[in-house]
Amino acid sequence: MADDNQDFSRLNNRNRRRKPRKWLTAVLAIAGVALVVVLLVAVLNDKPTMENQTADEQNQKSIAEQLQGNNDSSNGEDTEQADEEKQDDDEKEKEQEDKKEAEPSDDNVKEAYSKDWEPVGTDQSGTHTTTFEKGTQDWNEMMQAVGGAVGLDPASMTAWWVENNGNGGNDVIATVSAPDADETFRVFASWVDGSGWQATKVEVLKENDRKS
Repeated sequence: MADDNQDFSRLNNRNRRRKPRKWLTAVLAIAGVALVVVLLVAVLNDKPTMENQTADEQNQKSIAEQLQGNNDSSNGEDTEQADEEKQDDDEKEKEQEDKKEAEPSDDNVKEAYSKDWEPVGTDQSGTHTTTFEKGTQDWNEMMQAVGGAVGLDPASMTAWWVENNGNGGNDVIATVSAPDADETFRVFASWVDGSGWQATKVEVLKENDRKS
């Protein structure tokens, strides 16, 4: 009987030692599973983050390229505009250099000058006769020479007065202006045989003395 009690006591002691081991094993197993879950969650969460980061970098690169393109375009337009302005300034400067001061014909002139204008050419043949009738070949060529001397379009400028200035009718004086401009010009022109009308002098008037 005493031996049975001793065996039972040893069995209880053995069971008591096994229970903590089982709990420890269970805890470790649960901890391992939890660790695996945490790692999986971290990996899955990190993938979209890297994808988002890559997308953001691509968007930033695209925006930077677009801004650079806009800057290049703007710089190109500025350069083109500067070149055009320089060309205009050069042309105006050359035009001023080509002008030669001339004698004004009366007190209504604020500036008088001449230049080396070329004859405008002609389709006329034979003996020339000056014609003051609008729409004729001679009139159109005459207005081409007059308008070209002062930078006006012959088709749109206003011819206030055109008269004979001697030389058998081959010299004329035309008072003209742009349609909507206050500045009026008095242009002297002469006929050159075989070459057409040629401007010889321009007077910028203080006021339009032919405007009624």
